[in-house]
Amino acid sequence: MARKLSPQRQAILDLVNASNRHWDAEEMSRALSDAGHSIGIATVYRGLAALETAGLVHSIQMEGKKHYERADKEHHDHMVCTECGDIREFVNPDIEALQENAARANGFKMTGHQLMIFGVCGDCKSAKP
Repeated sequence: MARKLSPQRQAILDLVNASNRHWDAEEMSRALSDAGHSIGIATVYRGLAALETAGLVHSIQMEGKKHYERADKEHHDHMVCTECGDIREFVNPDIEALQENAARANGFKMTGHQLMIFGVCGDCKSAKP
């Protein structure tokens, strides 16, 4: 981002960078409010969009909502629990190689990808009778 960050955008970026969470805008708005920041939800949405465009945060699209995370992480994929909503990160070199091979076999130059696996996490699976 070429220009200096506004105090609101800096607060949003600080919150994202201070955690390993995958934030949606509503969660972020509540957390900022709880921390004493007076930032409206529309400002949070605009701020997240601007920070993503600047490459300072990354997003994944899930169930109609974007979830944002730190941009300084190494590439990873996600497993999403359909019971509790937990998002777990993982890296698997075999899956990465398969995706690259599939792209190459189809004459496609891959510039990025997002893989999300949906299911039930071990905690939720254990909690069911």
